[in-house]
Amino acid sequence: MSVKITNNAITIAEIVLQPSDFTRLVKYHLNEWLGTRELEHEASRLCAVGFSEEQLASFIQRVCKWGNYPGIAGRVLKNNDLLMIRGQFIGAANALNSDVPDVQGALRKIKQIYGLGTSFASKHLRFLRPDVCPVLDSIISKNLGYDEHGYKQFSDDCLRIAEALEQHGVVNPMGREGGKWFAADVEMALFTYLRK
Repeated sequence: MSVKITNNAITIAEIVLQPSDFTRLVKYHLNEWLGTRELEHEASRLCAVGFSEEQLASFIQRVCKWGNYPGIAGRVLKNNDLLMIRGQFIGAANALNSDVPDVQGALRKIKQIYGLGTSFASKHLRFLRPDVCPVLDSIISKNLGYDEHGYKQFSDDCLRIAEALEQHGVVNPMGREGGKWFAADVEMALFTYLRK
């Protein structure tokens, strides 16, 4: 998948957006998918305490509810040992916190948890490291052509767009420090555009 960035437009697949469109689309996403910021804060706390099993179970439930399929959390927690789940999350966090974040490796770690496919595995990563991890669900895959093997490419493309948005001085409704745009913020806008 190629991304083309000019002063007036950002093109990804067949989609052409103006840089200013991203502000409106992220605002819309935040109004539709409540609790996004709170889940980011919860993920930070979870990482800080080393993925305590009790907090991890709650986090999985909240992410699946945010993703509109709360029943997935029940299947995940019923069919996997919580210690194993914790180990996979620690492994994913280690991959993401290396000098060069290994988003592809982190996705593989979370996908080893029974019941978490690419979509919901990436949703969890999105909250652990929104700066580099977008959500890769069926809407993105179908419309933009990325698959699970192209998760790193999708992350890289989102980061290229994020850099362009920062250079254009586009306001990010997420209120990131220094006006930053994260990979997850770009994906939120793309997802919203594709769903409309």
